[in-house]
Amino acid sequence: MPLYMDCHHLPGIRLEDAKVAHIRDVAVQAKYGVKYHQFWVNEEKEMAFCLVEGPSKEACQATHMEANFMTACNIVEVDGGLYSAFMAYGQAIDHGVVMEKDDLPDSGFRFILTLDIIALTQVTNSVDFEQLKFPEAPRNIAHEYISKHQGRLLKQLQKESIIATFMTPEGALRCALAIKDDYDRRYADSAESPWNIRYKMGISVGQPVTEHEDRLFEKAIRDSSRLCKVAANGHIKVSSEIGKLSFLCEDEIIAHKLSVLDITEQQFFNQLFDLVEARFADDDFTVDNLSREIGLSRSQLYRKTLSLTGNSPVEFIRDIKLQKAFYLIRQTPKNISEIALEVGINNPSYFSKCFQKKYGIAPSQLAV
Repeated sequence: MPLYMDCHHLPGIRLEDAKVAHIRDVAVQAKYGVKYHQFWVNEEKEMAFCLVEGPSKEACQATHMEANFMTACNIVEVDGGLYSAFMAYGQAIDHGVVMEKDDLPDSGFRFILTLDIIALTQVTNSVDFEQLKFPEAPRNIAHEYISKHQGRLLKQLQKESIIATFMTPEGALRCALAIKDDYDRRYADSAESPWNIRYKMGISVGQPVTEHEDRLFEKAIRDSSRLCKVAANGHIKVSSEIGKLSFLCEDEIIAHKLSVLDITEQQFFNQLFDLVEARFADDDFTVDNLSREIGLSRSQLYRKTLSLTGNSPVEFIRDIKLQKAFYLIRQTPKNISEIALEVGINNPSYFSKCFQKKYGIAPSQLAV
């Protein structure tokens, strides 16, 4: 039977309350053909998450309703492999509650690291796309550090980036810093290599299921990817919640080129991405449109966007278009003109010029 995970927002929830609720669920689960395996409790966030095996979402909801007079805020079907990568760290189970090593409940929240590696090249003939995006040596280095810091590679999601999950913020941050130090040492001088390695990272934190997402850790993965996209070359961009949990002192943050968002910046950052990603394919979507929809003057929008992303609003919109185009070249048989139109750039020559400036190679030179 399928596996599901649900989320509950329960004001004032305490661990013992959750244990009682789980016992009630187990008492009636056979009636609906479901099996409640385990659950996670986060008292600070007032959230609980249940792992359930059953014939349907409706059967899981019916069990909750009869046993505890409640329904889940959301329930999603989960892939067993992704579930294991995110959630299974050999924790103990106490009356259904997943516990950490220090006899504390596992909150269910995980820390997501996204790493982008771009290998710019001076070679003028066509180059292999996989080597352009994921040159083997730096990719393998990253994999080693992820394993060393108890991270889990999310291989199912690595179509565009290296993505890893960690149980603690220390694991994610220490891993990112180790990768950065190694890359800076190895690739500081690329004069003797045809590849010029560029990299950047984003780190976020999130819960397994939110009220509005369709997949496990969908929002946390999206947030990490967005942070990675706007990080400067050689920098690590970190969400506001990770910043609150950071064990690094101010000197370490500066020395390691770590950019930590505050809560206000995070809210603007997400709003900016939501608007641009929804409209990037419109060739008539302008900074004026963005300014009106986000509720800021052009000058305010310029200052805030430049501060958070390192780009002006025009450059930010263009970058989103080019990033989408980069992956479309790999994923579709369409020609360059069709891809340019699909990302909202109706001039193929301008598209090629911008693409080559960003990635160091013309789009027509990429071997698909």
